[in-house]
Amino acid sequence: AHLPFSFMAENMAFMMVTAMLKNFYLYLVRHISDKVKPLKKTSRLKAFILHFVSVPAKWVRTGRQNVLNLYTNKNYYAEVFIE
Repeated sequence: AHLPFSFMAENMAFMMVTAMLKNFYLYLVRHISDKVKPLKKTSRLKAFILHFVSVPAKWVRTGRQNVLNLYTNKNYYAEVFIE
């Protein structure tokens, strides 16, 4: 209902950045939703965060390299990030 800043130049920059972020999010969800069944092309940000952002993980040093251990039973991470 109300823009966050007092001056029009600041509000214009805010709206431009918001529009760019939305376009990037829609592009990302469009490509990831083909490989991940719980995520649909029309999913909102909350569903995306639930499936991709809020996953417990830990970097472990093994064999002279860092390996990311994901502590989840979801198996679609390997399909999305390893091609």
